[in-house]
Amino acid sequence: MNNEMITQCPRKTFSKAASCYERLSSLQKDIGCTLLAMVPGGERYEVLDIGMGTGWLTEKTGERFPSARLTGIDCAPGMVAEAKKKKIHTVLEADAQCLPCADGVFDLIISNCVYQWVEDMPKAFSEAFRALDPDGDFCFSCFAEKTLFELRESIEKNTSVADGRLHHWHLLTKESIQSALNKAGFTKVQLMSSLKVEEFEDLFSLISWLKTIGANRVKRNMFVGPRMLSQANHYYQKHFPLQQGIAATFEIIFGVAQK
Repeated sequence: MNNEMITQCPRKTFSKAASCYERLSSLQKDIGCTLLAMVPGGERYEVLDIGMGTGWLTEKTGERFPSARLTGIDCAPGMVAEAKKKKIHTVLEADAQCLPCADGVFDLIISNCVYQWVEDMPKAFSEAFRALDPDGDFCFSCFAEKTLFELRESIEKNTSVADGRLHHWHLLTKESIQSALNKAGFTKVQLMSSLKVEEFEDLFSLISWLKTIGANRVKRNMFVGPRMLSQANHYYQKHFPLQQGIAATFEIIFGVAQK
């Protein structure tokens, strides 16, 4: 099995995965539902979903706030194409670090499982701050440092490539997120951390799932051969078993912030 676990550009991998992403992203949907339940109540008139993917959560947000005008952005053209099939007023191809809008437009900005991919998180949060109405809410989720620690350890213990460490996303912490929010200007911040454990048949099925949904990325291009993967799989099964398969931990940080 030859695995280029990866590309340098999540834009390309997510675009390629767009047609099947919604069918296979039950984890992200569960997180999105939890996030939506955390959004404070009240009337919403202008809503922005940053990194909307296929637009599933954008549409769900519209169901909760039927008076809202929905705008969704994503940097992956394939995701944008899928989102245009949903009941979303405005769908744009754009980046979280450079929002295509005027200041203070939105009274709700929501973002689900996105900021671990962003290169400059303070800049992205500053853009959300700029686009948010003074009385608005910024609600987001992102994966954090304990995410896939089993997979990372299994790879690292079975490779001699000093600089080829598996790195699916930035290893965010509550402290780094809090700091970035404060730097962006947010003064009212609530952060909550949650762990979710998923079961996969083996390391190969986990990698296959990550690749299929476009979440397959390392620090740099890295060739992973069948021998190393076989050794890593054996290590994974020995050290992180779960019922009939293996455990894959995801740490999720939820944030609610106001200016």
